[in-house]
Amino acid sequence: MALRTQTANAASMRLAAKLGFTEVERYEDYGAEQWLGRWSPDR
Repeated sequence: MALRTQTANAASMRLAAKLGFTEVERYEDYGAEQWLGRWSPDR
């Protein structure tokens, strides 16, 4: 399972961490830095 959000969205970044998503990559899109995280049930 993957999750994408803008790094400027602090609330989404906190929620992703709380849910156990880990960073896979950061990239530029839509004129802003984006964050891609992956969740694994093994965590």
